[in-house]
Amino acid sequence: MELVWVDLNKLRPKVVEKINNYLDLSKHNRLTIGVYKKGRCYVFGENDQNDLFYDIGSVTKTVTAHLILKLQQENLLDISKTVDNYLPLKKGNYPTIYQLLTHTAGYYHLTPIEVTLPPLMAHGYARKNPYENCTAKTVIKCLERRRFKKTRVRYGYSDFASAILAVVAEEVTKKPFSTLFEDFIHNDLQLNQTVTQLDVEKRKPIAARGKKVMPFWVWKRNNPYIAGGGMVSNISDVMKYIALQIESDKPHIAVAHKVCESSQIKGDNHLMCIGWHTYKKSNQLWHVGGVGTFRTSIILNKKLKLGVAVLGNAKGRASANAHYIAKMLYSELKNNRIKLQ
Repeated sequence: MELVWVDLNKLRPKVVEKINNYLDLSKHNRLTIGVYKKGRCYVFGENDQNDLFYDIGSVTKTVTAHLILKLQQENLLDISKTVDNYLPLKKGNYPTIYQLLTHTAGYYHLTPIEVTLPPLMAHGYARKNPYENCTAKTVIKCLERRRFKKTRVRYGYSDFASAILAVVAEEVTKKPFSTLFEDFIHNDLQLNQTVTQLDVEKRKPIAARGKKVMPFWVWKRNNPYIAGGGMVSNISDVMKYIALQIESDKPHIAVAHKVCESSQIKGDNHLMCIGWHTYKKSNQLWHVGGVGTFRTSIILNKKLKLGVAVLGNAKGRASANAHYIAKMLYSELKNNRIKLQ
């Protein structure tokens, strides 16, 4: 897909100001912005933006969701069944694959806390991957510790859910998840520059506090948590991915956009689809990601054929502004305030 490079000044001054504020906080901060509008992809800034690779964090979960749906399409699993139908687990009540895909199994973000807490306390979130030493055996053991007394359905956003999905995918295909995942990314999604590991010399931009460079998260090939946050990509592939969400009629893409009604929280507008977030009475799909100092935000609207991607790398509180900038851009785009050819 061809990218059209657009001057940042095509945006309204208040949006440019917000972007510049993000970048001006440190000379090491980086931000790459892409917009999809009715079949065309635009990237704001210099044409070297495609050379920048970002850890896209939890946006990886949406790709994992599409892969699991593809495995169902191939009759290798059934998302309505509980995971103990596919994994060698102790007897007990376990969540369905659908619950894991929609974050309605009642697990929470940093589950299992017994695994993630020690590295977080020792190194902090920005400096080290708290899931670095996890394996399929870790996931099985932690899953058995969390057997339910009775089946429940309760929303709780979870990295653990994605790791369980990776172990299930390995079991039903008899392939290492990292291999299966990259094959799906390259052959089915056609995201040829996206990987789960990238040479440190090529992974840029860098983030730093003063002159001290912050390290990248490390992912080992046998780590099932890759399914929840292990992808590294650039703006070209991310825009292709947005176009795929809007244009593709493949069942394992389109089915993921169906709302899960049981994900509703009382008094909240937020809902889950399969891997994707949405809102009540809205055509908007979105997901954010955060790994170390990297932040990613994707927002799209299939009906209007609009999409926004913001890829950022910054230290500290500024990193959270990536999603705020994406929401501003989406609003500008939806209200026709961005003038594009």
